[in-house]
Amino acid sequence: MQQIARWIEQILPFSLLLLVVFIRQHFQGFLVTIWIAVVMFKSNDILRKQTALKGERKISVLVGITLVFVIHVFGVYWWYRNDDILYPLVMLPPKEIPPFWHAIFIIMVNDTMVRQAAMVVKCVLLMYYKNSRGRNYRKQGQMLTVVEYLLLLYRALLPTPVWYRFFLNKEYGSLFSSLTTGLYLTFKLTSVVEKVQSFFAALKALSRKEVHYGSYATTEQVVAAGDLCAICQEKMHAPILLRCKHIFCEDCVSEWFERERTCPLCRALVKPADLRSFGDGSTSLFFQLF
Repeated sequence: MQQIARWIEQILPFSLLLLVVFIRQHFQGFLVTIWIAVVMFKSNDILRKQTALKGERKISVLVGITLVFVIHVFGVYWWYRNDDILYPLVMLPPKEIPPFWHAIFIIMVNDTMVRQAAMVVKCVLLMYYKNSRGRNYRKQGQMLTVVEYLLLLYRALLPTPVWYRFFLNKEYGSLFSSLTTGLYLTFKLTSVVEKVQSFFAALKALSRKEVHYGSYATTEQVVAAGDLCAICQEKMHAPILLRCKHIFCEDCVSEWFERERTCPLCRALVKPADLRSFGDGSTSLFFQLF
């Protein structure tokens, strides 16, 4: 153990020196990647807060947020307009074989920017459903979920042209390059099929008219329950009767089931373990590198 510790102690200064040189060589790439990632994380937080405001959202604020998002996306792509960064957006491989770190950079920029662009679509949906309640509020959550699953499918495809060009390198020999390319496309197909299935499941949920965790309560059932929602402590609007027989406003219980699967009162399991919902306006923050 002492020998290992001494060996690490000896190579650590040289490793740090190499790291500094590496960062200097790719300094602009590091800055751009950090910048767009920070903007994307902040944008996700802003969008979730706007979604939570429901009817209190202001159209002027949403328009301003949308314009900032659009300018940011166009600004980044205008800056790199002469690079190969745009080709993968339409599923075309780069003209030249990208070095490994440049391939990573292209993928990270595109992966972040398409999420930023999808946030523009989500802002438009929030403007459209600004005063929605009951069924329309549930429809808003379903639409946001469909947009996110379509985005996840597109993001799964985005790295494919870059890695296809990277692996199909004749310098390694035709057999080796063909083998690695074929293996990559095989692995990729598995993940893409999963994303396609999730997207169609989200579409199916959107077309479903009934509430899949209960049914609309009758007037007699609402009166018997006291006509007071236990979540918002107000008179019920579009009341939903859960399978456990408790009744809540559709808005309140829909928002509850964005996070939970059990009844707010008795904790009985009500919502089936199906697709993850993105009805709160959130975006998946994990990078799709491969």
